[in-house]
Amino acid sequence: MKHLTKAGVALFTLALIIAALIITPARAIETGEIRVGYTAPFTGAAAEYGNNGWRGILLALKDINKEGISIGGKRHKIRIFKYDSLCTPDEGLSNVEKMISEDKVVAILGDHCSTVCSAIAPLCDQYQVPGITIECAVDSVTKPGHEFYFRMRPTVTMMIASVMPKIFKTFDARTAGFLVINDGYGKLFMESVTNELEWRDVKTVVKETFERGSTDYRDQLERIKRAKPDILFYVGTASEGATILTQAKLKGLMPRTKFIGSEEMGEMELPMRAGKDAVDGTYAISLWGKIPHEFSGRVKDSFNKPMHYAIIFGYDAMHVLARAIETAQSLDPVKIKNALQKTDYRALEGRIRFKNFDGYKNQSKFTPSMIRWKNGERVHLDIFLQWEN
Repeated sequence: MKHLTKAGVALFTLALIIAALIITPARAIETGEIRVGYTAPFTGAAAEYGNNGWRGILLALKDINKEGISIGGKRHKIRIFKYDSLCTPDEGLSNVEKMISEDKVVAILGDHCSTVCSAIAPLCDQYQVPGITIECAVDSVTKPGHEFYFRMRPTVTMMIASVMPKIFKTFDARTAGFLVINDGYGKLFMESVTNELEWRDVKTVVKETFERGSTDYRDQLERIKRAKPDILFYVGTASEGATILTQAKLKGLMPRTKFIGSEEMGEMELPMRAGKDAVDGTYAISLWGKIPHEFSGRVKDSFNKPMHYAIIFGYDAMHVLARAIETAQSLDPVKIKNALQKTDYRALEGRIRFKNFDGYKNQSKFTPSMIRWKNGERVHLDIFLQWEN
């Protein structure tokens, strides 16, 4: 009898240890709460992306939590734990560590900055918690990729390949130049475009860079003016782009040189910051072309803010994750990851399916847009190349 008592105590102790190891999903199911983390830049030069991403998430949560997510016949609501990454890898890593170890999240949304995404993707693998980047563009985020990290949007390289035929159909360019932010994103954009220019025999006559948060581009613009490129590709945040266009107009670069901006230059932030005159006649490679009026109305009514691609991506990412959780019928992060890999969802931005192809892992793709600014309005230009998802 004494031997049996000891065995019983040992068995009971082992049961407690096992329960402690799986307490995260068990607690979430018991309380009817699904814990999800969101890391994003809410302050600093890239704050517009985190704040707009959060607006999209809030709209999605309103849809999702109205009915809840059914798991095993019980309704659950999503609770978000959000932290400011400042668009820096160290802060992003700290955020993810805290969300997983302290907040006990079952999945993560974020980040918006490619350097942060590249840092946190391996951490998702380490902890086996799935993450969906809201919008990071650098190829290396999903190439060669990580088992637990997903991306909905096309990469810079993929976008450039799709829009360049339209650009060369629109402009009879013989020379080109660059003014890009001096980071991985800016450099990859410049490299991708340069590759496209070379085989079309378009000569690159000037390459200029700047540091994040810069406000004076006059020296770079002076050198660009002397080089006289037919088209100029510029990359940065909308606030940086607005200052670039304002100073370029004062230097008389327009309209001889046609300015083609990265995706950030297709947002309403640009004319709001620079004014209609400075942006008029410029172009941008955009992640979105036309959005349903109903959704645009919701954004305006809820936040009194203009549409922004981060709003669209935040909204779509939250819905994609919610569907995966319901499909998994579990709050086990590994099962949620497995469900994400089977995603086939028609989102605001396009059809979302995560595939492994051409060295990419858990990567989706859709055809981007090209827009032209006219009188402060976005004029959507069709892209003829269509991808098959």
